[in-house]
Amino acid sequence: MQNAIPLDDWLRFVDEEYLSTFIKDGGASIKFTVTPDDELKIDLYEALKRRCHEWDYVFIHLNAADLRAYMPQDIFFGIAAQIDWPLLARRQALRLAAERGFRVEGIDPAGGSVFDAIAGANNLETQSVLFEMRPTIQNSVFKNPNMARDFRVAMSHLCLMNEESLPADHPLLAWLTGANTRIGNVRPFSIYTAINRTTARYFIESALYWVHHVGCAGTVILLDNSRVTVTRNPKDGKRYYTKAMAMEHYELLREFLDGVDRLSGTLLVVVTNYEFLDENSARGYGIYQALRTRVMDDVRDKTLVNPVAALVRLSQGDRRNGAAL
Repeated sequence: MQNAIPLDDWLRFVDEEYLSTFIKDGGASIKFTVTPDDELKIDLYEALKRRCHEWDYVFIHLNAADLRAYMPQDIFFGIAAQIDWPLLARRQALRLAAERGFRVEGIDPAGGSVFDAIAGANNLETQSVLFEMRPTIQNSVFKNPNMARDFRVAMSHLCLMNEESLPADHPLLAWLTGANTRIGNVRPFSIYTAINRTTARYFIESALYWVHHVGCAGTVILLDNSRVTVTRNPKDGKRYYTKAMAMEHYELLREFLDGVDRLSGTLLVVVTNYEFLDENSARGYGIYQALRTRVMDDVRDKTLVNPVAALVRLSQGDRRNGAAL
């Protein structure tokens, strides 16, 4: 029997210790939450999504049933597909324009054609604004050492675009989201690196840094890895993980844990099930001891739950802290 903490109580600690301070200030943390059923999982999803909307966090939902959760490039593509890249670029352009002394009050970054709006607010020609902003964007974005070279090249191009909107099949967006992985498609933008298993980690770190850098509070990622623990293929059209794939997924999680300091302004919540904790399961975290030792309970009180532990067991809200699940 293991102690569990009610979802509302755990979320209160997350609000106080992470979202309102630590993550917003650029920190990063990874939490594992064990849920007994899909209903509680949905409640967790809705609660985190609502908080992100209220506090200006980018919310990302990834499900191991829909993507290859053992491949870092699929993690990046899953993140990238849920980010409004042109909007982030316009936020950055407005922030830099304000630093240069342009009047930007009242300009909505979601409105499109941000340089037209800046020009109108300052009684200038759009080309004049672009001419003055180009070196500023180059210095603050293209030369920013906190991002991978080709990622910051892409962000520089997006910051300088003045279109009302970009189609989903635009080469830069298709490259970022994995819709078109051919590097020749973005070579005209001076981008020469494919996003693959070797390079994806740098792009993940760059993307999370960029979200925080442009002025968002940060990024909250909810990764549901319950599918990884399924031992027999249900043949339901969703992804099935062999033992080797499950071990690769756990290795990827271990790498995230070890490199958490490189994830700027990020809260990664891995939501899983009790099969994940089953030491006798062929898909539980026991098959990869390096992950198990990083998230297991080192010291556990008989009645109380440590709400800021790396791994917590959640219960329904009508249970009180310390109730056995």
